[in-house]
Amino acid sequence: MRTEDLRQVVEALDLEMTRLQARGGPEGADTTALVLRWAELVELLALGPAPRLLACPSCGALGMRAASRCGYCWRKLDPPKVRPA
Repeated sequence: MRTEDLRQVVEALDLEMTRLQARGGPEGADTTALVLRWAELVELLALGPAPRLLACPSCGALGMRAASRCGYCWRKLDPPKVRPA
């Protein structure tokens, strides 16, 4: 499974857990332990934010913005421009 797929599943499950807790769980069940364990799992996965992507100027394939070469055509990429603060 790709990290981005895992990230999407975690986000969807997090939304459903929030909804479940807001409804008070099935028939008013206490969902506190479930939500705490979920938070522990998300922390252990340590997915962090999704990487920023950029299209290769040569072949158009998407790759990480910080890459020095295209992962598809291997063209050398210019480093990303730093915006002034």
